[in-house]
Amino acid sequence: MTEASLILGIVFILALLVWANARRRIAQSGVPDGNVLYQDADRRHQLTRPLLSQRIGLVGKPDYLIKTVEGIVPVELKSRECPRSGPRASDIAQLTAYCVLVEDTLGHAPSHGIIQYAKHFAQQIEYTENGRKRILQILEEMRDARDSPNVHRSHAQPGRCRACGFRAVCDERIE
Repeated sequence: MTEASLILGIVFILALLVWANARRRIAQSGVPDGNVLYQDADRRHQLTRPLLSQRIGLVGKPDYLIKTVEGIVPVELKSRECPRSGPRASDIAQLTAYCVLVEDTLGHAPSHGIIQYAKHFAQQIEYTENGRKRILQILEEMRDARDSPNVHRSHAQPGRCRACGFRAVCDERIE
């Protein structure tokens, strides 16, 4: 065996190990296997345009859109861990809004989306007609609030109120 063929063999084995490690990490992440159609997760390179639906007045940038054998799956990455009680309602609403955008802009309704929490915990969220209706209802409520002369703050989460940047000037803050 020549020195060149030995080096080539070592390079091949190293490449194979790198590839196997990458496949293992992807499998552990919960991100589905498929082709990445869209990505906004790399904050250094934001070249991809957001999904925009003029018809329903919604725009958004999911972290990934993956084309799988089941169809297009939106994936949203979260830097925090999933609560023990399950995914937050706001995380589910965000992911469902991306499903609505995929359906409206690409013409195919996803069967589900994935919220990828920290520590490789992925939560699959089914995309249902009720979820779609709820997002459209929320959009309508937001439009109504935008046109209202007096919109009250939501204080369902006191911790958020205490950390709010508008707390000093808010006449509805929780003391």
